[in-house]
Amino acid sequence: MAFLIIVGISFFGSNLACLPYVGQFLGTCQRDVSLTYWGIWEDAAVVNPLLADFVATYEAQNPNVELTINYEKRAFSTLDQYKDTLKTRLAEGTGPDVVRVHNSWVSGLTGELAPLPANVLSEADYTSRFYPVVLASAKSGEELFAIPLEYDGIVLFYNKGMFEGIDVASELSTWEGFRRQAVRLTTWEDNDPGKKILQSGAAFGTANNVSHSPDLFSLLLVQSGVDPLTQLATPAAADALTFYANFSKTDRVWDETLPFSVNAFANGQVAMIFGPSWRALEIKSLNPQLDFVAVPVPQLAGVVEGGIHWGSFWMEGVSRDSREPEIAWRLLEFLTQEEQQRAFFSAASVFRAFGEPYSLRSLAPSLADDPLLAPLLAGAPGAKTGKTVDFSGNDPYAAAFKQAISDVLAGKSATEALETAQATINQLEGKSPSQ
Repeated sequence: MAFLIIVGISFFGSNLACLPYVGQFLGTCQRDVSLTYWGIWEDAAVVNPLLADFVATYEAQNPNVELTINYEKRAFSTLDQYKDTLKTRLAEGTGPDVVRVHNSWVSGLTGELAPLPANVLSEADYTSRFYPVVLASAKSGEELFAIPLEYDGIVLFYNKGMFEGIDVASELSTWEGFRRQAVRLTTWEDNDPGKKILQSGAAFGTANNVSHSPDLFSLLLVQSGVDPLTQLATPAAADALTFYANFSKTDRVWDETLPFSVNAFANGQVAMIFGPSWRALEIKSLNPQLDFVAVPVPQLAGVVEGGIHWGSFWMEGVSRDSREPEIAWRLLEFLTQEEQQRAFFSAASVFRAFGEPYSLRSLAPSLADDPLLAPLLAGAPGAKTGKTVDFSGNDPYAAAFKQAISDVLAGKSATEALETAQATINQLEGKSPSQ
């Protein structure tokens, strides 16, 4: 019997050593830890070298752990489908350990995501490391539920060849200047604004063929001090919608007959469009010869220093059902460190014009001379965000704003159109009609 006990301990020691009480007599606990990581944009060739660096670092510090991280770039037909699949899998406890989520999803996933341990990254360090809009997205109650490996948001792209002799930085810094240039650069058949638009000054004023039109209306709302989810039935909201739609209704610089704005910009049909940084990659792929740059979004008169901007970005979280949440969080904290952020950006830049813009405040100066990314990061400290964003897995919210824009173009008053939009958003938010 004694022989059998000795043999059993020798054979199963690596498992028994990890048990409480018994383990103290059997030496070091050797553990095999496996994490799964769902991404949606980056290929494994970009991510895996960074994961390997973390594994090597972690195993050197924890020689009793053999760590494996399985990264999977998820395929999906729409972002809404990915979001629904992710929520279902997390709720069932069958999801991955590490997930990529849009910043606007975090508040709705706090029941499925594990909070960030303070011993991995304190809120004070988080606040100093990232932009305020990131903290606002990640925090629910007193806890943080996500961490960013990138930052993105809306900027204004313009065709350099169409702005010769113009003080662009000054002129496009205000909505008044933007509107002036949009009208100046628009031409019509027979020089008649009532006829066909031949050349557009700006893709602005319609719903369905302007990239990120819900984001643009949201931007106007927050710049006017309006909450896009709760304050649509206000004069300020109606003014913002009227201002937006008038670029098509009154100024006739853009209409629904024109191509999708990104394509129109790439082929030279429009001088200015708005979009996040990843749209620049799309434009470059459509027309590598196009000479274009970006500036921060225009501001209203009398705006606060630095302006009010609009963010829409992706974050990483850890499943509440992960067996190793602290290791998963340590992985994510590792990936946000400066050396890894630089490596991540460089690795992605091998395959495209640039990598995901840095999430770290401290790295913004390193892109100060980048004509596309510097304007984005210049606006990040003053960015707001929300659910009314396009291309983010929030289609019902985006559709409510697109419908409001279309309603005004069809002849409804802005007030009436926004009453409908508010009712739709209230329903999406689970509010009763009386609320």
